[in-house]
Amino acid sequence: MYSPRSSRIRVGAAATLLAATLAAPAMACPLCSEETEAQAKETGVNVSMGYSVSVLMMIAVPMFMVGGFGYALYRNQQQMMNSCETDRDQPLQ
Repeated sequence: MYSPRSSRIRVGAAATLLAATLAAPAMACPLCSEETEAQAKETGVNVSMGYSVSVLMMIAVPMFMVGGFGYALYRNQQQMMNSCETDRDQPLQ
């Protein structure tokens, strides 16, 4: 039987699996300053920008998860209230 909830779960699982398989392996520990400086000189990559983005992601992802969960609870509550109002308006048989 098809349900939108199971479809969303399948899409989420597929997206997670895809993201996990496409992730690049870490080159070095972020606290190893000599290694990161040497990599920055070799590759020309701005390491401090990478640290800034990683910190922002560590802050933003949990916030979006909590916000999404709260929004889902809010929508569920609104749908329940609307269904109760609809049931109340219908005459008894």
